[in-house]
Amino acid sequence: MAQTPLAWAQVDPAAGIGQGPATVPAQAAEASGEEVPTGEIVVTGVRASLSSAQSIKRNSQQLVDSVVAEDIGKLPDNNVVEALQRVPGIQVSPRARGESATVLIRGLPDVVTLVNGRNIFSTTARSLSLADVPADLVAGVDVYKSRSAEQIEGGIAGLIDVRTRRPFDFDGFEFAIADRQVYSEQPDRIDPYASLLISDRWSTGIGEIGALVSLSYHRTRYRDFTIYSGGYFGYNLDNSRAPYTPGVQLDPRGTNPGDPRVFRTDVIGAFDRIGKRERPAINGTLQWAPDERLTIHADGLFYGYRETGNGNQNFTSMNGTLAAPLNFVDDTKLVESLSILNNRVANFGTAYRNKANRWQGALGADWKSDRWKVEADVSYTRSTATDVANQTDVDFIASRTDAVFNDGSGTPYFTLPADDLADASRYSLARLVSNRTEGEGSEWAGRLDVSFRQPFLIFSGIDAGVRLSRRKAQSDAFNQSINCGAAGAVACNSFRGVNLPGFMTLTPGEFFQGARPYVRQWATPSTDYLLNNFGTLRRLFGQPEDDPAFQDTQHFDIVEKNYAGYGQANVEVGRLDGQIGVRVIQTDITSNAFLVLRGATAPVTIRNKSTDVLPSLALRYKLTDKLFVRVAASKTITRPSFAQLNPALTLTPAIPGQQPFGRGTSGNADLKPIRSNNYDLSLEWYLDSTSSITATIFRRDISGFIQSVTSNFDIDYLGGDNGVYQITRPENSGSGKLQGIEGGFTFFPKGLPNWLDGLGVSANGTYIDGKNKALSPLPGVTGFLTIPFQNVSKYSATGTLIYEKDGFSGRVSYVWRDKFNGGLHFTGVNPNFITNGQVSNLDISLAYDVNPNFTVVFDATNVLKNIYTTSFDDPTLFPRDTVQYTRMFALGFRARL
Repeated sequence: MAQTPLAWAQVDPAAGIGQGPATVPAQAAEASGEEVPTGEIVVTGVRASLSSAQSIKRNSQQLVDSVVAEDIGKLPDNNVVEALQRVPGIQVSPRARGESATVLIRGLPDVVTLVNGRNIFSTTARSLSLADVPADLVAGVDVYKSRSAEQIEGGIAGLIDVRTRRPFDFDGFEFAIADRQVYSEQPDRIDPYASLLISDRWSTGIGEIGALVSLSYHRTRYRDFTIYSGGYFGYNLDNSRAPYTPGVQLDPRGTNPGDPRVFRTDVIGAFDRIGKRERPAINGTLQWAPDERLTIHADGLFYGYRETGNGNQNFTSMNGTLAAPLNFVDDTKLVESLSILNNRVANFGTAYRNKANRWQGALGADWKSDRWKVEADVSYTRSTATDVANQTDVDFIASRTDAVFNDGSGTPYFTLPADDLADASRYSLARLVSNRTEGEGSEWAGRLDVSFRQPFLIFSGIDAGVRLSRRKAQSDAFNQSINCGAAGAVACNSFRGVNLPGFMTLTPGEFFQGARPYVRQWATPSTDYLLNNFGTLRRLFGQPEDDPAFQDTQHFDIVEKNYAGYGQANVEVGRLDGQIGVRVIQTDITSNAFLVLRGATAPVTIRNKSTDVLPSLALRYKLTDKLFVRVAASKTITRPSFAQLNPALTLTPAIPGQQPFGRGTSGNADLKPIRSNNYDLSLEWYLDSTSSITATIFRRDISGFIQSVTSNFDIDYLGGDNGVYQITRPENSGSGKLQGIEGGFTFFPKGLPNWLDGLGVSANGTYIDGKNKALSPLPGVTGFLTIPFQNVSKYSATGTLIYEKDGFSGRVSYVWRDKFNGGLHFTGVNPNFITNGQVSNLDISLAYDVNPNFTVVFDATNVLKNIYTTSFDDPTLFPRDTVQYTRMFALGFRARL
């Protein structure tokens, strides 16, 4: 869609953001009918961006927060996700692989993503990862926390609209170039972040014409450290397996004689994930204004994604003969440390190559007169992706392993007194696993919006419109797993990896150096070999060299037709204004896939047709010219992604004596849409054009929230591979409630000494309390379990110190979020909740204007390089993951003509 049509009394979010000093606050207030304060200081830099964002929030009839780039290339973050982490109520994922990639609005991940008001997505998903949107091409980002009838449905959490620049944003010719060289500490690499923008406009005999092209290229070489342990299971005192009921938590201090005598995890391992990611992007726009009333536009964009890497997983099984008595944690049954003989040590080289392309083209027009406004837009969006993952397991039998499961640090580790993990000659080929997935999504969409302004009773006008779309999603994949064995082409513990030239290599070393005790370096299968010579490995294992054919059970194709219409009345009486409306959507979905029932594969077609009515209300009351109260209520829905609806089941069998359980993943064709009733009450006090204090109370009544659940299933149709499989799949929850309060302030004090003039602070905090009901997979238990919402931190906060004076602009920002539920795990005797620990980042951004057209910049992210941990609910008893992400430094410039 073209820019979401807001009420005419609201600010145009794109107005004025392309030119030097930020005069946006006054322009926005004037456009909205607000009284324009006199004597306001013209500001630039970070302060101007905050001022522009405040103006958008103040003049919108919805609850909206914005991040604005006050000039070309000045969104001060690596990507859109990281720019949003300082917005009240926003929580983002940790910086895996060099960046944050997921946005949560008030703890919920179900977000509609738009670019210039148009829906955009990745292949079979409902939205686009905003990390794929280059920050240097962005003019601003608007986060809508309440919804109006005119906005595209979906996203119970909210809607995020990314605004790129257009030629009519500028007075005339513009040429801007920017480059940063980014140093990542753990991979010890320097990479470019570069962008270019050219724009101009001309007065001609047929009206005003403008053209803009912007380009961006980012490369990131990343390295992440992770030490992990598995679930906790029951053992006997001689280290043999004891019977237990998977998923039923046992008290590690309990005395029940029927419980196992020993609790411990079955593995200790690590990932030294190393990779390279590239993002080319281009955005182009043509605008034509034949006269003052009509503007015609043509937009096009391309976002590319290229990634290669290797998980470099170290995996040490703790199943072996005891060499010494067990040591326990205090008075519990939990093993603190042990020593075993003749256990398996394996290194898994998991190399991946991912490629994605997203295109969008649109043609539209805006026409307005004194009372009428008409907007029309037709767009086509296409997204393709190919993901390849090739894994080879190599292993050897260690003479002795000394393991520490829990020494109070939350991080397990092991040592091999008689063996060297970096000795490549020790490793034999054990297993091959290869996967390939090709996905494609496309959408034709068209919309027409009509607005009429004429005062009538308490109404100032009406809006109405329709949107039609046809979405297609298709995915094909194969999964191949080949084990060594006595009867196979490769006998276990027989074929050495070093016999294949170029196959084995070493990790770079210094793994968790100075932070945690662990092996610093190990031998691992080479990334290049796994990606370019996997056919040689298949041939060794007695298989054809070429990729297998796509499997029927991994195929699905879905067509979704969507017909939506809305009507909305604009209220204006005295100091009260707002909107009341309703959106009606009819959805027709046809899904073609394959089901497996007791080993037999059969095609299936699933048809689902539904109608949803989504009312919305947003009112604003001006207690004074600077103090507002807002009330909003709406109903929203989020449909499952197409991949989540795929019923196919992928299984990886157990390895006797090595991996006791099979593993699997599947979608769920029975998933229903998530539905939410939303309520908001806010108070906003605007002290001046750059300072404000705001607070919002919110509540979400949610049904059908989709959560990832891992459970044990007995599979009995695979012959020799029958047994217990740990299968992860999405499930609809029952009803849940999420409520909380968010608040923030931005303040630039006046009357400070001259050297402090330009000092400011911006801070916000959020409290969220929510419980949800999830289906219980535990044996003998029916109904629902009451659990915390997944990925929701109860507390989060951000503080930013700003200083700007005489061409210098500085920002120091600290972002923190509390622990949160990371998922459910029903396979061991440990607690069922995976608890992710707190996350924090300290970032620094500095800039100096050498002259009005040239600026040098310096950025530092993840300065404190904090350790991030997860556990099974209790980190003191059941530690799980320890993660360290890299610190990054950037030095660069921005220039314009």
